[in-house]
Amino acid sequence: MKLSYSMIAAATFGVAVLWAHSAAAQVTPSDVRDLVGARAAGGEAELAARGYVNTGVQSSDDRKWTYWWNDRRGVCLSVSTVGGRYDSIVSTPAPDCRRGGGASGGGYRPPEFGYGGAGGDYREHIALVCYGEGQKLTNQYRSGYEWDSDKRRYVPKSGYELTRQDYDTSVTVEIDGGRGRIRPAKSMLPPIHSNSDGGWYEISNLSIDRDMIRGQFKLNGANRPKLTIDRRAGRIVLDGLTKFNGTCDPLDGDRKF
Repeated sequence: MKLSYSMIAAATFGVAVLWAHSAAAQVTPSDVRDLVGARAAGGEAELAARGYVNTGVQSSDDRKWTYWWNDRRGVCLSVSTVGGRYDSIVSTPAPDCRRGGGASGGGYRPPEFGYGGAGGDYREHIALVCYGEGQKLTNQYRSGYEWDSDKRRYVPKSGYELTRQDYDTSVTVEIDGGRGRIRPAKSMLPPIHSNSDGGWYEISNLSIDRDMIRGQFKLNGANRPKLTIDRRAGRIVLDGLTKFNGTCDPLDGDRKF
């Protein structure tokens, strides 16, 4: 699907600003920048020597992600390994490293989301980090030539095109009773997206049973991905203009979800 230059010219500046903001959010910290491209075996030793502790690992068909926490700096790293080498090292939210406070015992249970409330009534409490891959719509500037049938020759053409971009990243999901919210990584967000609450989007039409969690959230007027989590297999699917498939792990340190 393509958009003509005239259709999107008015939005170009705003899109560029949003895109730049999103790209800047995931950066390679200066103290590990030299490790990009290093062999994974040596890189692990270097990360440990620099104060980082391995907190988890996830794999897909062609790559592996490891998560490293530096307690002194309060930094969580997402390290992507391809072919035995570090393909990328970026900072990522603390919950990806199973950090972020909570109840005693190390569980990740944000008090502002209703955990630890009084009353004694049972309510479903779930906090998940889900790793995987997917696609999103994004604007890319292209220039080249195309055939002009009136002039009977190729003429220069440039402009922005709406295309799909692949990504490897994570999302965080929290359920508290009948409420739910999801925090997609910034790399998943389309160029134009709705306002969020610190990166969190409310899950609407939330349905929870013993085996499945279903709902929907709004990234913009046209992009409302449907959420499905299979609790038996620990798999998540986001189906919309933004797509995502992944595997979920609990952020609670003392229970499986």
